[in-house]
Amino acid sequence: MKNYSEVEEEYSMLAEKPIDVVGILMKYLSYWKWFLISIFACITIAAIYLFYALPQFKVETSILFKDDRRGGGASEMNVFKEMGIVTQKNNVDNEIEILKKSLIVESVVRKLGIYASYTEIKPFKIAQITGLDKFIPGFPKRKTRILYGDETPVLINIPENVLNNLEKNIVFDVMAEPTGNYEFSGSYNDKKYHIKATSSDSVVIFPFGSLQMKERKIKPAESMSVRVEIQHPMNVAARYLNSLKIELTSKNSSVANLALTCPNGMLGRDFLKEYIDTYNEQGIRDQIELADKTSQLIDEHLSKLSDELSSVETQVQDFKQSQGLTDISSQADVYNAQMANVGQMKTEVETQYAIVSNLNSYVQGISNHNQLIPANSGINSTALTAQINAYNDLVLERNKLSRIASGSNQSMIDLNNRIESTFNSVKSGLQNEKNNLEIQQRDISAMYYQNNARIRAIPRQERVYFDIKRQQNIKEELFLYLLQKKEEKYMNMASVEPNSKLVDNIRILGEVSPNKKIVGLLFLAIGLIIPIASIKIKDLLRYQISNKEELEALTSVPVLGEIPQISHTEHVVIKENNNDNFSEMMRLLRANLLFIIDSKEKKVINMLSSISGDGKTFITINMAMSLALLDKKVLIIELDIRKPRLSEYLGIDNKKGITLYLSGNLNKEELVKPLDIHPNLSVITAGSIPPNPNELLAKPLLDELVSDLRNDFDYIIIDTAPVGVVSDSFLLNRLADVNLYVVRTNHTPKKYIEEAEMYFKENKLTRMYFVLNSVNMNAIAYRYGYGKKYGYGYA
Repeated sequence: MKNYSEVEEEYSMLAEKPIDVVGILMKYLSYWKWFLISIFACITIAAIYLFYALPQFKVETSILFKDDRRGGGASEMNVFKEMGIVTQKNNVDNEIEILKKSLIVESVVRKLGIYASYTEIKPFKIAQITGLDKFIPGFPKRKTRILYGDETPVLINIPENVLNNLEKNIVFDVMAEPTGNYEFSGSYNDKKYHIKATSSDSVVIFPFGSLQMKERKIKPAESMSVRVEIQHPMNVAARYLNSLKIELTSKNSSVANLALTCPNGMLGRDFLKEYIDTYNEQGIRDQIELADKTSQLIDEHLSKLSDELSSVETQVQDFKQSQGLTDISSQADVYNAQMANVGQMKTEVETQYAIVSNLNSYVQGISNHNQLIPANSGINSTALTAQINAYNDLVLERNKLSRIASGSNQSMIDLNNRIESTFNSVKSGLQNEKNNLEIQQRDISAMYYQNNARIRAIPRQERVYFDIKRQQNIKEELFLYLLQKKEEKYMNMASVEPNSKLVDNIRILGEVSPNKKIVGLLFLAIGLIIPIASIKIKDLLRYQISNKEELEALTSVPVLGEIPQISHTEHVVIKENNNDNFSEMMRLLRANLLFIIDSKEKKVINMLSSISGDGKTFITINMAMSLALLDKKVLIIELDIRKPRLSEYLGIDNKKGITLYLSGNLNKEELVKPLDIHPNLSVITAGSIPPNPNELLAKPLLDELVSDLRNDFDYIIIDTAPVGVVSDSFLLNRLADVNLYVVRTNHTPKKYIEEAEMYFKENKLTRMYFVLNSVNMNAIAYRYGYGKKYGYGYA
């Protein structure tokens, strides 16, 4: 025989087995009615949805953007780009973001007038066949299609001020007749209205305001009912934006695909065409606006530069006049030539002055008239030279005469007088010449310093003049450049290009929604998911044990057997030669019990449960009966002395029981009572309910009694009080060789299983096994042998 640890190891190995997909499938198939009802309901909803859903069409096209970075085109607005003033560039990513905003879409909605939607409504076929729609004006109708363009028998136009102030949607029905008559019906402020009009009426007055009605050339062939819904353009634009997809064909491409899903193909085609045109018009307006701003900037700069240029030219004129300049280079050459002449003159005058000064000093030093005056000293004055020569001639003549005449000679006296007079004239002439040369020196020095100052002033004049001239040249060049750009601007204005262009036809791909296959599969999947989720939620919300797998998932204690659910109310179900399902399952539990009882000394079986109603007493009786059928002497001891029911189930007297024996009021011989249901079966009833049941069960007398009874019986089964209510079972654990813990499906709370696991791990209950009671063997999981080694047909 295997010991308890080996059995526990086997059960733990079973607990680690892989997921049983077939078992899970069988579990959910047991709720097949749920699946059938859910699938039927979802398919019905899908059919209703497809019947009422309006078709959606897909429209596609492709456009090429101008992109300076990716080579999608070149901008014509190049004014000021070379100067770094204008830096606007076309970028595909930015343009796509602009297209995805609501301003352009709202403009398209207003242009096309699609803020008013027209839906054809028709009564149900049953109503048409029976004529109920004619007899009952308010009979329900369904939407069949969205009308657009010439399909609409009436076209409503709303003034901009009314449209901008629209706070809530306006909905009304129009009945258009082939004769051109119209009937408008609806409700406003919870009041119904009914208005008639003809095709000649241009304005129809409603309770909420006046609407313009455009005359339609095409009249409906038969009466047509149309539902008109007027919304704020901003709301309509938001809806179209959600249905619009713009994607680049590749990362390096400037081509983008545009796809729109809308309820009418012609409407989608016109929308995309107007959408692209509006975007291009806005781009052209932006370019023209930029050009206008550029033109204004150029004109402002030209005007400013003209004033500045005039001011600079005035500065040039004033500077030349103040400095007395005509041409600085020519005048510099003149000044340099004059400076050279003045320098030469200054040198000559200074030389003459030195000669005259030396000669004058020499003459002033002559004390007598015997000395000659140097005649060829380099003096430029001819008169002074003549006087010196005359003086020298007279001195020579007197020297000759003195050889032959004395000083008293009259001729000598006359000659001396003449020498004296001539000498004085020479002295006076030298002094005058010296004075004249000094005057010339002062005049020449003044001229020299004046010319020198003029020459030194030329670099400063050139610098000032060139600064003014540079400003003049810069402003002239900028003025001419702006004039050139102004002309270029007018040329660019004539060659403005849109930001994008169509590179593909606008194609209506046909109806894309609703897709009947996808809708059907979706609702079928929902029909399968709903019961699965419901079952899962039901399992999660259920706080009671439902099956063996759930019990095994909560605990490591082995499950020894399962007891099927029975429909009759008999307490003793096990009978000899009975082969029903309950008997077979009880035999299987008995076989497992005998397997774990591995010696003859182990005889006492303690029957436990968490709460009242788990079927502990019922299983005790039938387990005892099953063991008795093996020709074994079996004794049932009822130790649930707080609320005894064993005697009631067996239909025997409960006056003399274990409580009287433990209290000393009953002999052992009177304690054991044989049962009529089988000769091998005996019982000890609980007796009257004592005031101190826990103290009685703790008495050593009970241990002695059980020890003596081991010698008289093959098996002793003890029926105890519920574990989750009182602690009696923990006291009786000392007597038991095996503890069978009874759990009832859909009755025992899961928390008690966790508590039982805790008692087992704490050794408060040893050698414990679970017995699952009241199992529904008719479930699909059991009929197909899901997880059962005994599922061979007894169900």
